[in-house]
Amino acid sequence: MKNRLRFSCLIIMVPLFSGCTTAPTLSEYQVIEEYEEISALKSQLAEDETNALFDLAPLGFAAARAKLAQAISLGRTKRDEQVAATVAEGRRILDKAESDATLSKELMREVLEARRLAVAAGADTMLKERFEALDGKLRKASEQVEQGETEAAKRWRPEMLLGYAEVELEALKQDATENARYDIAQATGREADEFTPKTLKRALEELALSVAVLETNRSQRKKAKNHALRASALARQSVEIAEMIKDFERRDYTREEIILWYQKQLSLINEPTGEALPFDRPNHEVVTLLRDKLANFAGMQQAELATRIDLQSRLEAVERENREAQARFDKIQDLFSVDEANVYRQGHNVLLELRAFNFPSGGSDIQAENFALLDKIVTAVKSFPNPNVVVSGHTDSVGGAAVNQTLSQQRAETVASFLEKVGGVDKTRLTAIGYGESRPVANNETELGRKSNRRIEVLIINE
Repeated sequence: MKNRLRFSCLIIMVPLFSGCTTAPTLSEYQVIEEYEEISALKSQLAEDETNALFDLAPLGFAAARAKLAQAISLGRTKRDEQVAATVAEGRRILDKAESDATLSKELMREVLEARRLAVAAGADTMLKERFEALDGKLRKASEQVEQGETEAAKRWRPEMLLGYAEVELEALKQDATENARYDIAQATGREADEFTPKTLKRALEELALSVAVLETNRSQRKKAKNHALRASALARQSVEIAEMIKDFERRDYTREEIILWYQKQLSLINEPTGEALPFDRPNHEVVTLLRDKLANFAGMQQAELATRIDLQSRLEAVERENREAQARFDKIQDLFSVDEANVYRQGHNVLLELRAFNFPSGGSDIQAENFALLDKIVTAVKSFPNPNVVVSGHTDSVGGAAVNQTLSQQRAETVASFLEKVGGVDKTRLTAIGYGESRPVANNETELGRKSNRRIEVLIINE
């Protein structure tokens, strides 16, 4: 009997003991807020990634990120000593990774510059497989630097230098000449080589010049592009000339009819001047006269035309701004469900009326269930280039005006703090205001009305 009594007591005491010793579980956001050393390690890793150091010491940075993840996991259950030890180890690994990356950057300086030029030429997209294979070799060399095998790493340099230079040149050629090659192929297919061989030959010469310019000096991209554009224009011109020749042949035009057709085209060009062209004079005089008449006519219309263009440009700018504002508003509106927020457009600004925040009663701590909603607010704010953001808190009338005023201010500041620390919004562009119960949007006499009045509003001001 005594044994059974002891066993029953143990059964009762075990859950009680477990309940007393279970550590609280924090969210990742709360861990980063509570542990400055974790936040600092996370920030330094983010900065190194932004500075493109990860590929220059891939093993070290991967290990440092693993230590950060481990520290966050330990922080969730408040294991402070283990957090400190893990972060210290992560910092040691990160310091070495940064040192290795600096050494890799020095050893691979010429390679990295060749890679930068290849990216600028679009080789990373146009020649993706070849480019990624070269990047794989760069990572391999960086791993060897991390392992102290610098001489082995150096042996990769000639191959990578040549490889990045080759994909850069190939990408430049493709970019500069792709349209020209297409236009020349089209012209050949439409018998331009038969009817307009001289014009098509000039197009091919311009294409060859475009390629030759890049092979001689690949920095002359603009010059190469101009030759390619000229090749395209000549190819298209050859097509139009060929079609005209075919049309004359189908109509069986005589030489005289061809000249009369030509003079008719000149008359159509001259029509806006209101005066006839003297076709009883030599052709070169007619052309010179037409040129001068059109120049004078253009001069008389220039002031009026400039005014119209200026007005049209202003109207188009206003319309463009309105379209952009509406498109931005539509995109933001689509982020939120009807249960999460009402989204209003105020000129070029956007107001988010958020009722889905579930603060604890009388408290201002953000609940884990609201992180997804906060991420949507961050996305909405970042839809604008340089916005100012006003976060305002509102309560119902329960609890007293003074208490509600303080509570609404605390909640607004909590949301603003999230936007700054997690969302990356500039602190100087954030304002938090508590309005308490002073700005109700519904009747406080009903539960539904009070629920509507308990809200957070985020006004995104587009400068």
